[in-house]
Amino acid sequence: MKKFTLIIVLGISLMSGKIFAQDTDTDVVNFTAILSSVLNLNVTGGQDQTATFDTPDKYNLGIDAVGTTTITIESTADWDLKINAADFSDGGTNIIPIDNLGVWCEATGTHLIGTEVGCDFTALATSMGLTATDQTLLNVQTGGPEGNGGDASDNAFNLNWTMGTMQGSMNTLSVFQQLSNGTIGALGTYTTTVNLTLTALP
Repeated sequence: MKKFTLIIVLGISLMSGKIFAQDTDTDVVNFTAILSSVLNLNVTGGQDQTATFDTPDKYNLGIDAVGTTTITIESTADWDLKINAADFSDGGTNIIPIDNLGVWCEATGTHLIGTEVGCDFTALATSMGLTATDQTLLNVQTGGPEGNGGDASDNAFNLNWTMGTMQGSMNTLSVFQQLSNGTIGALGTYTTTVNLTLTALP
């Protein structure tokens, strides 16, 4: 009788262990994050510019401050920005040589010229005279502490336009002189389109 009782108690204990045991199972979810390259150039203001020559001083000395174009650059890599434009045309046979148009740059974002960004044209006196072939306007600063990749708050710039001022690498003759020698064939309205090309660097 004592032996029988012991077996029953043992059976109840084993059943209690099964009731309170917790079964578990696991599985996983696999995530992949894909970081693709981004390269974006935005003209955020000043897309249309007009230089009006209507006084002797403007014909002789040029127009220091035609206007400003604002741009932002977003890039996951280091980048450079090139610029070119064809000669101004009156729609006929007359032109204004494009190197009468000049540009110089200011950084308005977190990235600074001389630190992250390189530019040789940072004042009216050093203005770049435009050409029909690409010239580098902004690029990554050689030997800088970091690259120039970043978002629009990092890479924001003013492109300051000047015309006929004979500064930097611009045309060395005044607009008056070019009219007198026939380089500019006639008075009238002349237009051109400036091309900005942003390239990611390897």
